[in-house]
Amino acid sequence: MDDLTKLDGVPLYIKIRQSLRENILNGSYKRGEKIPSEEELAAQYGVSRMTLRHSINDLIDEGLLYRRQGVGTFVAHHHLARDHSRLTNFFENSRKDGLQVSEKVLDFRQIPAKYQVAKALNLKEADPVICIKTLRFIETEPVTVHEAYIPMVLFGDLLKMDIESQSQDLWGFYERCGYKVKRGVQRLEARQADEELAELLSMQIGAPILYKERTLFSEDGTPIEFLYCFNRGDMYSITVSLLR
Repeated sequence: MDDLTKLDGVPLYIKIRQSLRENILNGSYKRGEKIPSEEELAAQYGVSRMTLRHSINDLIDEGLLYRRQGVGTFVAHHHLARDHSRLTNFFENSRKDGLQVSEKVLDFRQIPAKYQVAKALNLKEADPVICIKTLRFIETEPVTVHEAYIPMVLFGDLLKMDIESQSQDLWGFYERCGYKVKRGVQRLEARQADEELAELLSMQIGAPILYKERTLFSEDGTPIEFLYCFNRGDMYSITVSLLR
């Protein structure tokens, strides 16, 4: 039994909360792992289930745990909180937060632009574009499927490059070609994971997805990239600064 007392005046539920939080943060309980049942934890800490449940509920409110009805309580996955008031990218944000990120290239080729892509990039339908589809990870957890479409007429040299080493710095590549990213227009939408997304993102079919479309523009207003982004709904939240 863990040595928890009230001699210092600190309520037991706070001490248990602190102990559980430490076990989560130090990796004793892994991300996505089911923790012991309330009955088991109450016995371990020598407290009532009501006291234990108070601690658990606090950690759920903090976003460190989540419940699955009829299944149990699990350690939450890494959570990506993004400020969409600024134009930033996945790798810049994640590394700033101290997260270990990587990606796997799923598709990289020249294709004819479909109507929506062509319209966003100010091209004609079937004009050539470069498609780069990647699966992005935080540590070993898949979090985002990212599909970027780039006009061949501006960036055809990209096909000659090693995309595995270039894909995390596309904005730098655009700037070296004379097109610095200046602004973007994006749309967010709640969706559900289809069979392909569920498999790629290790989710259940029908699980929530935060879907994003975005067009990037250079300083002179030239559209230089259009993307679809499918983010895991259980690992992603957004903040927008509002002024009046």
